[in-house]
Amino acid sequence: MRLTLKMAASIIVFLFFFCCCLTSTDAQVTCDAHALVGETFVVPLNHKLQKLENLRWKHNRTKIFDRRPGKTVTIVVGKQDDVDGNGSLILRNLKRSSEGYYLPQVYDDSGLSLLNTQPMYLCILDPVPKPDLKIDCALSNVTFTCIPGPTPYETVEWFQNDNPLPGENAKTVRRLASEVTQDLFKCKVSNQASSMSSESVKQNCTSSSASIFPNDLYGQDFTTMVSILASLGGLALLLIIILFVCCIRAIKEKQKQETEEEELRLGWANSEREHQQHHCGQTGAHKHCSKHQKARSCPRNHAQDGPPRAPQDSQAVNAHTHGPAHPKPRKTAVPLQTM
Repeated sequence: MRLTLKMAASIIVFLFFFCCCLTSTDAQVTCDAHALVGETFVVPLNHKLQKLENLRWKHNRTKIFDRRPGKTVTIVVGKQDDVDGNGSLILRNLKRSSEGYYLPQVYDDSGLSLLNTQPMYLCILDPVPKPDLKIDCALSNVTFTCIPGPTPYETVEWFQNDNPLPGENAKTVRRLASEVTQDLFKCKVSNQASSMSSESVKQNCTSSSASIFPNDLYGQDFTTMVSILASLGGLALLLIIILFVCCIRAIKEKQKQETEEEELRLGWANSEREHQQHHCGQTGAHKHCSKHQKARSCPRNHAQDGPPRAPQDSQAVNAHTHGPAHPKPRKTAVPLQTM
């Protein structure tokens, strides 16, 4: 059981590394030939085929043609018109699936291989569409822009009056408008299997109707982009003004609220003080007002009462009111009578 598990694990690891090697190999494939989708391509045999030789063609690992000699030639796989008279493979109406390795095999009547060639890798590409050419006028300059189609391309070439411009391989070319008033410009885009040229155009930036501003801005119409940017700027300014006004109003509301709270606090304190003074005046300071309340809410008018007087003895007060005290009569002793 353990041996079986070890063998299974070893097989899985081997398959994993094998798939990784195949992936890395496919990623590093170089094209030996290029062809376009929908076209016809001939894969050369590079061998002088004899009548008694067996011819086979493989696409990757699949046999797509097998012709065996004899009294009558037998086509085991494929059709007779899949090859020409020299044995070269004819690929018609190419598709993306037609890309890959193509390998010829030739055997004599005894089964001995007569070819020792390497397979050819055929890459299938989409044809590049016809590019457009745009002209932009800005001050004294004119800019020609080549606009390729969605199909990937590899090179851009420029022509002035059908003469190639060396070193101009970018999508744009800039010239002084006054120097190329009558010249024709065109661009050409290419991949490894096809190429297309734009129409030849002549600039009109030096005419009186030409504007000093560019025709586009950030890839859009100049007027449209200016209108959009102006609208966004106005909206941003309006938002800033609204935010500023809201902040000012919030500050004023806060100040008004603080002022009202202060006035309410002062009014409540004055009302409480008047209520305590009125209450002390009706019920008497000694019964209902404490010493603290009497000192705070029931103050005496010292200006009318005069300075505070020193406390006097009760006897002195009585003497001052009723005169001097009379001496008390002495009790006389009554003699006891004897029986």
